[in-house]
Amino acid sequence: MIDEHTLPSELTVGAVRRGNEYGWPISTFPSALEAAARLGYACIGGQFQFRLPDAICEMYWLAADPTERLPGEAWDDYRRRSLSEVSEKFHLLVRQVDFARMAQEWPTVKDRILAFPDLNTVVAFVAYFVTEDESSELLTRTIRASAGRPIPN
Repeated sequence: MIDEHTLPSELTVGAVRRGNEYGWPISTFPSALEAAARLGYACIGGQFQFRLPDAICEMYWLAADPTERLPGEAWDDYRRRSLSEVSEKFHLLVRQVDFARMAQEWPTVKDRILAFPDLNTVVAFVAYFVTEDESSELLTRTIRASAGRPIPN
């Protein structure tokens, strides 16, 4: 697993960390993508969540993921493409999704979510950023896991 706490502070501006994940408010996530571009990071995707003080409700079906890195694709090409694809999908979801309707998916917390006058204060986009080395490590782990080989720590 990528150790998310190693992200540079310039990349996490506006984000709130819960566990090992950073979540950005809808209004600040585009700035995180811009920072990632300046810092040489790729984005391997993310999803929306409702984040209450004592609960996280993941909307995993509302994901903005890039297509996988192509064989032989240069890191800089993949990095730029991943950021562009995540940005495009993120903005499309923001335009199309009715988050008040999504809150109905959680009967035990929907009233608490809908009690916020501005749902943007409880909606976060949790995204994962990687360097070239981290991307290579993830690929190696995936190949080993699919081949049934042990994954070293």
